[in-house]
Amino acid sequence: MNLGKYLKNIAALLGFVVFVSSIPFFASLADLQPPWPPGLVTLSSLMLLVWALIAWNWTRESKEGLRRGWILTSLAVMTVSLFGYLALNSYFIEYAPGSDLRVVRGYECTKAASEIYDECPDLPREALEDAGWESLKLWTRASVTNVRLLLVAGWMAFIVGLIGILGAVIAGRDVGNIDFFKALGSIVKS
Repeated sequence: MNLGKYLKNIAALLGFVVFVSSIPFFASLADLQPPWPPGLVTLSSLMLLVWALIAWNWTRESKEGLRRGWILTSLAVMTVSLFGYLALNSYFIEYAPGSDLRVVRGYECTKAASEIYDECPDLPREALEDAGWESLKLWTRASVTNVRLLLVAGWMAFIVGLIGILGAVIAGRDVGNIDFFKALGSIVKS
């Protein structure tokens, strides 16, 4: 391989990595990712970077059938985790009216909340308003933490599936002959 082709491969790979690692940033603009932890955009971007490099490395010299298997497996992971994440998001994340605040609910009420509310653990929005949008006043720390971790796990599994697909689709192609930004533009236009 000559130096020019090698450098084109590196540039294309870096373009791909920058593109995929920006996905969490755009998801955060649409409030799609979990509200916890605060640095999840950065963590998701780092995970995307690592996973994109792994997918690229594992599939770039694989036969087409193996890459198709990788794509189908990643598609299954992405689809199942997306629907699981959306279900968890719908049930356990409450949006505070008039603000960007998103509160993660729990599934087990505190003793004090159980004494006040008969609906435990499915408390109404008014209970959160009365608690100043502090979920730990209504649900146990363990239940809120477990829900947070499930939300992050669902989100990360979705990201892994997405990048597995993108990495396997792009891997195996002679990227030295691909203008990454031109190819990305043609994908966006279609």
